[in-house]
Amino acid sequence: MRTAIGFALIATLLASPKALAQEGELIKYSVVEIENLLANFKATYKNKKAPEEDVDDVLTGLTDAYKYLASKEPEDLTKEEEKAQKAIVSMVAKGLKARKRARVNVQCAIALGKMGDKAGAKPLLKWLDGTVFDMKNPNSGWVEYGMQSLAWIGPTDSKSLDFLRSYATGKHNDTNVAAQCLMATFEWRMMPGKSRKEMFNKIQQYMGGLYSQMRGSDAKKRGEAEQKYNTIKENGLKALHLLSGNDKPFADPDEAFAWWKDNKKGKWPDYENPRFKKKTP
Repeated sequence: MRTAIGFALIATLLASPKALAQEGELIKYSVVEIENLLANFKATYKNKKAPEEDVDDVLTGLTDAYKYLASKEPEDLTKEEEKAQKAIVSMVAKGLKARKRARVNVQCAIALGKMGDKAGAKPLLKWLDGTVFDMKNPNSGWVEYGMQSLAWIGPTDSKSLDFLRSYATGKHNDTNVAAQCLMATFEWRMMPGKSRKEMFNKIQQYMGGLYSQMRGSDAKKRGEAEQKYNTIKENGLKALHLLSGNDKPFADPDEAFAWWKDNKKGKWPDYENPRFKKKTP
């Protein structure tokens, strides 16, 4: 169940008219303009007297400014621009810690994902683990978009991968967390072959265990397992399909396990959009 922000609001944040109008465009920003945006954000992101919507345009500007600087060759960046680029990530990450500013928190998580700077991974992990997943019933929008942002930053970060794997396989008592993490796994399918192989195995073991319990002899365990399985079924099977690179979706965990037995040995190919690299004969 969503607590502070629903999908409708997050969808609005992701697909605002201004954002759509600027899709694919790069707007030039001077260091002075970036410094003004940073000062504006600093003055509003945790100010409870200011409407949370006030940071919308500022965050869009900071994200666009980061993308503009990131589009330059490293040797073409001035020292002032390098400093400004790091300051953007650092300042936006602070927005994750703003108290009682739910909209700001989520917008900042999404912004860090869009920027894709590796320096954003650590604060995102801390926010998810120390704030979002610390709740008894975490806001599913926070979980999904926080985990997706980690994926956009980069799927080769071992801490991020371990974090995703543990929560996608039932670490949190709320099964909805696993369901949302499994949905976020769709964004992680481009991870290296070795990591993708480990992820597939852990997820199919988790799903297979629930699937086995719901067909067992203990009525109470059957009911609990069935409820959990039905919560993760759709996202879990889709995650296994995308991680495997198999042409045919899996109907159930038994089918995924049968496929795993035939494909668990050897090196898995790396992901190459939109398909996986073919194995060398």
